[in-house]
Amino acid sequence: MWPRTGPVVTYGLLYLIGIVLHFVLSWRIAKRHKLRRRVWLTVRVCYLLAMLVGAKLLYDARHHQLDLWALWQAERWLSSGLWGGLLAYFALAVPAVILLTPRRPAGLDLVALTVPMPWMAAKLGCFLNGCCHGRPCSLPWAVTFPPAARTAPPGVPLHPTQLYEVGLMLLVLLVFSRLKSARWEGTKLLWFLLLYGTGRAATDFLRGDTEGPLYLGLLSLTQLLSLAAAAGALLLLVAHAHKGDRCAELPHEP
Repeated sequence: MWPRTGPVVTYGLLYLIGIVLHFVLSWRIAKRHKLRRRVWLTVRVCYLLAMLVGAKLLYDARHHQLDLWALWQAERWLSSGLWGGLLAYFALAVPAVILLTPRRPAGLDLVALTVPMPWMAAKLGCFLNGCCHGRPCSLPWAVTFPPAARTAPPGVPLHPTQLYEVGLMLLVLLVFSRLKSARWEGTKLLWFLLLYGTGRAATDFLRGDTEGPLYLGLLSLTQLLSLAAAAGALLLLVAHAHKGDRCAELPHEP
């Protein structure tokens, strides 16, 4: 693929572009929803911390390599990976917007709406770098990676799981575009968790990079977390829909 753009690692460049995209989107979406400056500034900082520090800490903890002092060493950042950035982002941003604004539905929508495009940039970086690759397959859209790819076996046709996630984000954006009525305000985060959680759990069955031990004999930690988030989001969406139906059935005063 294209692991380097001149002297710059392409993955790092696209990862940075994703962070910048999030900054721009958070400002524009917050402005459209008339959220105060402190809200979108906080969401920006949460994403930055999550995608860099949070993803590094979670990766190291998951691989039993957690060493806070090592985070001050450039070699540590270049030699190991990132994992759980979105998990860290939601863990930081959701409580933050709940505390910072009384307009919590709009704040929660902001958290969700700013994710798909930056995540697509990050996954395109994974694709060009050769990380997060898929299992061998003989499908017409299988991809092969050169020897310069980071972890993908060179010359072997593989599932383009990175592009599957890009397609998943396009689906999320399509669903978001249909949720314009006031009834669905504040539910976009739930829709994101439902769609991405289900999709990520499915695409991980096609992943070829080793992710660590499996749980329950079949699922990985990522799949368990994704399915738990999707199940919780589905329950809350059903409750929200029933609440909306009950409100619509109440008689209106003349």
